[in-house]
Amino acid sequence: MKKIAIFTISLRGGGAERIVSYLLNHGYKDFEFHLILLDNVIEYEIPTNHVKVFQLKEKRTNSLLNVLRIPSLANELHDYLRDQNIDTLFSLLNRPNLISCHVRKLGWNGKVIISERADTIAYYKSRWFGSFMLMLVKKYYPLADKIVVISAGIADSLHRLGINGCVVIYNPVYVLDEKPRRHLNKDGRFTFINVARFEEQKNHQLLLKAFAKLPDTNCRLLLLGRGKLQQQMEELAKTLRVQDRVEFLGFQQNVNDWLQRSDCFVFSSDFEGFGNGIVEALSNGVPVISTDCPHGPREILDPETKGKELRDEIDLGKYGILVPVKRADLLAEAMHKMSTDENLRESYARLSLERVKDFDINKVSKEYLDLF
Repeated sequence: MKKIAIFTISLRGGGAERIVSYLLNHGYKDFEFHLILLDNVIEYEIPTNHVKVFQLKEKRTNSLLNVLRIPSLANELHDYLRDQNIDTLFSLLNRPNLISCHVRKLGWNGKVIISERADTIAYYKSRWFGSFMLMLVKKYYPLADKIVVISAGIADSLHRLGINGCVVIYNPVYVLDEKPRRHLNKDGRFTFINVARFEEQKNHQLLLKAFAKLPDTNCRLLLLGRGKLQQQMEELAKTLRVQDRVEFLGFQQNVNDWLQRSDCFVFSSDFEGFGNGIVEALSNGVPVISTDCPHGPREILDPETKGKELRDEIDLGKYGILVPVKRADLLAEAMHKMSTDENLRESYARLSLERVKDFDINKVSKEYLDLF
């Protein structure tokens, strides 16, 4: 049985973390899995009786010092891989990817597969040490045997850094065996929902401002997730006088329960790698509105129009509505249209159940597991 080490920061609530839990649950009968973490937090269900968990000796410091510790962490990881006779190392997220590639520099001969899950250029261009990080990516990533990306847009972004040959594998989702049963809440209010960490990239500020512009006040907004900007967003809701109609629900392990209580999923990010929340909404037959941000939403919601750029209008895509980034007025227009046009909602709900088959966990997990 092959020994596979999956290396990421933690299994705290998030998109990459959810994917790790899927792979562990789907592949433990075929592989001996070792889960390697920088932060030993596990919030997803995994087959603990079949997975060995190991934590590297991480020290919580500032972001730059964390990066400078890559060589020492790589040494510790190298020793573990050697001692456990690991065949393949699969890492997710930027710093684990850099550490994994450094292991190759130390002479480890196993297979190294890294997964890039965000637009590296967009992520680092606003950070004061971003140019240093991009230099590391260009130097280290080519050392990997395979680079997996979760959208064609990320492959294009890495190509601009001179990194080619990426394998595109979309994020998986559980496709429900039966048609999901959705319903309005008992109070009859139209319910919008968003599932995302409270970080600048996710732009909850845009969503709250758009929600405040809606002419119909008989609606509410559910916000699932947590993060450093949550308190700031709660204050903004009060400033916009919508705090009585916005519910901050924190991290929820079972997102499906909340999606099935909702009428429309709204995604407000400035940039993405893919957009797990969108696919989870589709799997529950929930109509979707998303910013047309790079990268992911257009590939999911209107795949035949790749490269199209929105300016001053909303786009009724094949599987959902797309709006320009950072346009609260147009996002509000799309939300109003979705809440008032029942035929449009029903059409998107029906089509979403067709589209989500392309992301079925059984299909996509096999694509990942075949790499090992």
